[in-house]
Amino acid sequence: MDNWKVWKKESEYHKLFFSGVINGIGNRFTQVAILALIYDITNSAFAIGLLFLIRLLPFLMMAPLAGALADRLSKKTILLTTELIRVPIVLWLILGNNLEQLWIIYVSSFLLALGEAVYAPTRKALIPNLVRRDHLLSVNAIEQIIMGLVLIIGSTTGGFISYLLGNNIAFSLNALTFLMSAIFLKYLKMPNRQLDHSVKPPSPAISYKKFLKSPALFVFLFICLTMPIANGIDNVLISVYALEVFNMGDLGVGLIYGGLGIGIVLSSFSSHWIKGNLVGVTVLFIIFEGIGHFLLSVSPTFPIALGAVLVMTFSGGVSNISFDTLVMKTVPSHRQGTFFGLTEMISNVTLGAFIAIGGLILEFIEPRILGSLVGLLYFCLAIIYLFLFKRINLLKEKRKLRDI
Repeated sequence: MDNWKVWKKESEYHKLFFSGVINGIGNRFTQVAILALIYDITNSAFAIGLLFLIRLLPFLMMAPLAGALADRLSKKTILLTTELIRVPIVLWLILGNNLEQLWIIYVSSFLLALGEAVYAPTRKALIPNLVRRDHLLSVNAIEQIIMGLVLIIGSTTGGFISYLLGNNIAFSLNALTFLMSAIFLKYLKMPNRQLDHSVKPPSPAISYKKFLKSPALFVFLFICLTMPIANGIDNVLISVYALEVFNMGDLGVGLIYGGLGIGIVLSSFSSHWIKGNLVGVTVLFIIFEGIGHFLLSVSPTFPIALGAVLVMTFSGGVSNISFDTLVMKTVPSHRQGTFFGLTEMISNVTLGAFIAIGGLILEFIEPRILGSLVGLLYFCLAIIYLFLFKRINLLKEKRKLRDI
């Protein structure tokens, strides 16, 4: 069944989709504005690095707890509350306009990231409860459109808004997007199966212990830990290719990020030919993503580099669709909040750490050489994942997990 047919049948998911798009674009407005504001106030790279560290801490502290709460409380209520609480927090940033109020920017950024650490795993755990099981693959493909739209519209428009209208307008628009997202969530109708609370989840500590004893969940967690290593270095390399290798300046950075968004959106149309072998598709397209990095590392011109970026992001999008669907079909719905909270913590902290490490490595290694090494890393990770999946019986594991 293609994405359009699934979209027409999952009317309640429409509200979650538009909520996610609006939320993501608004967040990008603020991210761009905060970076510009801190640099204008401090003219310090260290101050920007400190901001990224502060934004990582909430995922380390809160995401696992938030995920566990999502298994015990109403996911809709958690999402709605999180959106509304972030309205005054983002507006508080308007007061942080000089060096004496720099602390306001850091505290607000921490609180906004804390909200995202609650929002992200809860929203992801809501999807399998909101849509039909046989629609998960198509819905996860549609989710890639959100990522692409946020990259294309949010980052680009956010930069223009901050430059032409000022950072305060960007913060105000983000507050408005939180309110608009909350409106969509308010009118979200949960299916009747969500009202069945006969299964009482154990404490988060017990859930984590049982998760770690499951070979399938160990593999999933291992992937969530190791893939951000390559993705983190990617984040640094992309800008360096545009600025240093091809000397395209800010225009090149914008075009590459636009290419990233287009590749992700295009990957959403792949679900109609992704069949039952989700493991095989996940591993194969991680390899293709590595090939994209090799192509980028040897690209002689900027247009060819943009083509390599499309290969990378399209392949990454397809592997994400397959992997997310595999996880959602394996992890029981009443444990998905706990699981996604844990994966949000692992992936975000690892990603942030390797963005920093990638920047450090580039002080010693040429971008093209590092790009080819990242391509090799994708190959190695794909082989490791395939080996791990071959050692487990997913159907058997799925039955065992239902009793947790």
